[in-house]
Amino acid sequence: METKLTKEYIDRLKLIYSENEIGTINKGFNNQKRLVTFRTNLLKSTNLEIENALKKAWLKFKKIAYLKNAYKLLVWIERNLWKLDIYKKWQIYIQWISSQLPVLFLDITNSSKILDPSVAPWSKVSQISSELNNKWEIIWIDNNQIRIDKLKYNLKKLWIKNVKVIKYNSSRINLKEYEEYFDNILFDAPCSSDWRFNLNIEKSYKFWNLKIVKNNYKIQKYILKNIISTLKKWWTLIYSTCSLSPEENEWIVHFILSNFSDIKIIDITNKLKLKNSKPWITKFWDIVYRKDVSKSIRILPNKDMEWFFIAKFIKK
Repeated sequence: METKLTKEYIDRLKLIYSENEIGTINKGFNNQKRLVTFRTNLLKSTNLEIENALKKAWLKFKKIAYLKNAYKLLVWIERNLWKLDIYKKWQIYIQWISSQLPVLFLDITNSSKILDPSVAPWSKVSQISSELNNKWEIIWIDNNQIRIDKLKYNLKKLWIKNVKVIKYNSSRINLKEYEEYFDNILFDAPCSSDWRFNLNIEKSYKFWNLKIVKNNYKIQKYILKNIISTLKKWWTLIYSTCSLSPEENEWIVHFILSNFSDIKIIDITNKLKLKNSKPWITKFWDIVYRKDVSKSIRILPNKDMEWFFIAKFIKK
């Protein structure tokens, strides 16, 4: 394994993955730059219109088979898109493949109220709105006014009208007024963001340490304690991160299942058949997790994708 990473991090990889899988991960970490991926903004365009525009510009592309509206350029230069009208008019939205996956598992067809409490970039919110054609109500929470202003700017450009923004500190979140209010919750949780690792760029991985991981674990638990009560019975909670660390993934799944008797995990390991995905084992170091934690999935980084972890729950 590449020695640029700390021994602590490498030891974690060896506990979780096989030698072949670590080889795949190492190649992912050594990518100079991943191919550009984007999706159609269905509020302004159609897949056919986007494909015709790309062909007219002589840009080689490929449709992502398991995502409804996603594409990747077969050359990595992003500026090839910048000069096109479909980019200037916000008919497409640049978003990594892994980031688009959690929305696949939401039950949004008949949903009327959706919560995104993640204090995270707005890509998934705009993805949901695009697929729902501005139907239903989405509430997005953040405590950073700069991010909120950027979100509002992007929503206007994307023609998104169904998002309500609440300014709240995620570490002090209180949603008692929304008791059993939401049909779906998409919790793309604060995490240590291993997805940024690129061994050709030192600052992308030098920030990582176990203290950050443990702090995120505490924050995630606090947020979950407050948002689970806002979910209606028989509806869906999607939990996701872009991190390797079990403390931010399986340990949180174990926490949810052990502390909320009305929450059940749904097996999603067969819904998304990717060569770089795997169900999780139920032990890390000396900590043994519940067996049903293995119903969640991990995405390994490779030339097209970044770290990702996804689990789906239903409230009984």
